[in-house]
Amino acid sequence: MPRTVVTPEGASSVPELLEEAAVFAKQERWKEAGHAYARIYRLDPEGESASAALSGAGDAYDRANELEAALKHYELHASLEAGTARGRGSLVRATRILVFLGRFRQGGLIADRLLIKLDELTPFERIAVLSAKALALLERGDDTHASNFIEKGRDVVESNRLDAAGRVPRDLAQLYYALGESRRLRAERIVFVPMPPSFGYVLEARCQLLLDAQSAYSDSMRAYDAHWSAMAGFRVAELYQRLHQDLLAVKTPPSADTERKRQLFEGAVRLRYSVLLNKARGMAEHTLAMAQRTGEHSDWVERTRKALNGIEKSIAEEQAALARLPYKREDFEAYFAEMEAAAKVPLKMPAGKTPVPRTAPPP
Repeated sequence: MPRTVVTPEGASSVPELLEEAAVFAKQERWKEAGHAYARIYRLDPEGESASAALSGAGDAYDRANELEAALKHYELHASLEAGTARGRGSLVRATRILVFLGRFRQGGLIADRLLIKLDELTPFERIAVLSAKALALLERGDDTHASNFIEKGRDVVESNRLDAAGRVPRDLAQLYYALGESRRLRAERIVFVPMPPSFGYVLEARCQLLLDAQSAYSDSMRAYDAHWSAMAGFRVAELYQRLHQDLLAVKTPPSADTERKRQLFEGAVRLRYSVLLNKARGMAEHTLAMAQRTGEHSDWVERTRKALNGIEKSIAEEQAALARLPYKREDFEAYFAEMEAAAKVPLKMPAGKTPVPRTAPPP
């Protein structure tokens, strides 16, 4: 006989309660379905339907964007189904939520439990686990070991031909974001104080890594997911903003041994590298416009808003500083040409196209 549960609201059998929850799910009333499945588990946690109730609750809350509740039920289900394919599936979904919420360290801990059974996961599950582990390592600044997991994830993508032209699944957004983070960390380790002897070549290396990171973040945006687009958009703006900051920190070279040369050097640097602030501002504005259009309200949106305020302030400071110098644009450009000739490498900025955060495929 099926177990009957008696509550102040009435008496129902567990199968009847499961059927009621399934109806909510079929109607895509996800929050109600989540509550219904969770109620079944609370009423009969030791029953034979406990696993189905936990799994159903996790899935329904996940689809309702009730992520904390979904995470709780996925973890309970994984404990109940420890060592089974169903349990591993719930752990993968818990990992996805933790990464989505920016809890990379916790996501990496769960990923460690799944890595020992990696071959038993589906291709997309393997990508989710490998990129979660990579992001946990990147959060600690360990891009060397993170790159190993990123490349394994890219091997899964390539061997299963998962990255066709156009839109990509969300798991690939997570992987490509990790790839962008790895390249960003490598780029930002290249600094210009003290000024390296081969400044032009060092700048070229930094710019190439910037473009490589931007390319990876742009691939992440191809998932057309507002959250990942906001994360990637913020990082692209930050790439340009930080390069500008690092270049302005460059000390006046010994060759600028007069006040005139020092002023020309300052003006030349400010004029040539101001393009970086314009690129940063454009990316931040695109990201905020996307967030407003889609209703995205994550912490990444607020971080982008604060970054844009800082960028606007820097642009105003640049313009004021140039206005104070007693020279014209032509003077600064001529002096910069002399610097390039001395360096024997063009001191030019990245010319790559800045991506636009996406949330929906083009019509």
